[in-house]
Amino acid sequence: MKARHRHIILIVLLAFVLTARFSVEIGEWYSIVIYPVVSGFLSYAVSWIPFSLEEIVVVGAVLLLIIIILNGIRKRCGFVNILFQVFEFLLWIYVWFYIGWGCNYYRESIYARLGVERQDYDEAVFKDFITDYADSLNSTYEALPNDLFYVGYDCFEDQVKAAFAALPPSAGLSVPRQWQHSKRLLFNELYSSVGVMGFMGPFFCETQLNNDLLPWQFHFVYVHEYSHLLGVSSEDEANFWAYTICTHSDDPVLRYAGYYGLLPYVLINASRVLSEEDYRQFVSTINQAVIAMYNAQREYWNSHYSNTLGRLQSAFYDAFLKGNKVTSGTANYLEVIDMVISLDDFYNGCL
Repeated sequence: MKARHRHIILIVLLAFVLTARFSVEIGEWYSIVIYPVVSGFLSYAVSWIPFSLEEIVVVGAVLLLIIIILNGIRKRCGFVNILFQVFEFLLWIYVWFYIGWGCNYYRESIYARLGVERQDYDEAVFKDFITDYADSLNSTYEALPNDLFYVGYDCFEDQVKAAFAALPPSAGLSVPRQWQHSKRLLFNELYSSVGVMGFMGPFFCETQLNNDLLPWQFHFVYVHEYSHLLGVSSEDEANFWAYTICTHSDDPVLRYAGYYGLLPYVLINASRVLSEEDYRQFVSTINQAVIAMYNAQREYWNSHYSNTLGRLQSAFYDAFLKGNKVTSGTANYLEVIDMVISLDDFYNGCL
């Protein structure tokens, strides 16, 4: 492609991304009209590859950047020319990220899409919620079959896709595709060391799951990441769909996985707003076998975790989210409780 034509295309795409960033209407139009086509094409193109290409893109981009610089120095292109080539290359990566998936950050919130107001914190409502939650968590644990957490991957995946496909258009999510499957990670140990359970890859619209996930974590994380693939950008909404899809399943394993997956966010929120006595009382109502499972899970991941790398990754992701209109940063994960309280009744009639 001639440089002039390449630059025109880059400018047009960049202008669209910047317009979407400052116009929620354009952002929502992208998510509803453009993204389903882009994600369907990209995910289909690489569906035959069993491992993640996202990691290869990142490594390849770094290597290409080094090659561009070294090649420019070798040809004595001059500092300004080399800087321009580097800048153009980085802009193409930026555009690929946002056209491929990133513009979903600029869409309407789920509250706006559904026409539902977010409820302000109310102590009585919150206490009623955690009481009902503990009862559901305990009852679903007691209903687990003997083959604890066993469910065929294909069967589980089909259930999740069918549940997403049954959502009303107002949810604003893309249609699940039969060729979309989670991919293996090439640098799995690195993700475990920073506490990343999985992620959605924007360059080829792939979902990746950490191979070290414990059996009772798998289902919740899978649905969380798959919702990102369907156009969800905020972490609280991804957690909401993981909770909602799993807890409305007919499979007892998935129902428990949904309630259990919400447990860390319930505990953190409860510890922040309840008195110490009320918090201890709430924890005592949860089946101690579930608490033991949760404590064992924390110890398991702590054994993989690197404090230095973990803090760096958390700081970077916090800044990244805030830079993409998720004002609460990584604390956005915790806001799922507000969403469940505000929207759960609404979706009881839809699922």
